[in-house]
Amino acid sequence: MTSAQPPKPLTNVQPGYLNYHHYSREKYDDDIVRSIPGHQELHDKLEGIVRDEFGGRPINILELGPGTGLTAERVLRHVPDSLYVGIDFSDVMARHAQERLGKPIIHADYATFPFPPRQDLVLSVIGIHHQGTDEAKKQVFRKVYASLADNGLFLFGDLMTFRDQYTAALSEALHYHHLVANAQDEESLREWAYHHKFQNALAPMENQMDWLREIGFKSVDVAYQQFNTVLLVARK
Repeated sequence: MTSAQPPKPLTNVQPGYLNYHHYSREKYDDDIVRSIPGHQELHDKLEGIVRDEFGGRPINILELGPGTGLTAERVLRHVPDSLYVGIDFSDVMARHAQERLGKPIIHADYATFPFPPRQDLVLSVIGIHHQGTDEAKKQVFRKVYASLADNGLFLFGDLMTFRDQYTAALSEALHYHHLVANAQDEESLREWAYHHKFQNALAPMENQMDWLREIGFKSVDVAYQQFNTVLLVARK
């Protein structure tokens, strides 16, 4: 009789495996903008959605994986009096974000940490691809849905692949070309290329849209896409 194997962790990396664990905030901020195709354009689109949807009124915001607080800083310009909470599994990033935003950041893995209820907006930008299986991603989506108030928004920006193999292959090639063309230095290129090849677990965009609809979101739309970088807008 064999003993049961321990369950596979939902999050496929540990904080210390990732580039940012030994970076200064300034170095990480520069690298993430250089390394994610369309980072600026995705955030421009995301800001516009928040501005148009909420019109400056205070709302409840939950962010999954705020990193250094780059995304939240931009969003909170448009809803400055909102009740914001972030959850990040890196103590380094949680500290950076809290210093930047002056808002509470919970140091925990959001894959297993309970989400607060009645959120008007849940944000996740460049993080859920580290949920290492399809089921792990679906579990996070179910938690997001349960945490949202009626008519609440899930703004989900991430690295994704595609069902069509030619589209998937071209997007991947263009992503690596972007890394080579924009890396700050050889060390950064080495780390971000390794990260993308071996530590990212991308799921097809179309599958993730289907999963969100199956969970109960009444609309799921593509707001932005460049290479592997996609912004989805899901409304409860």
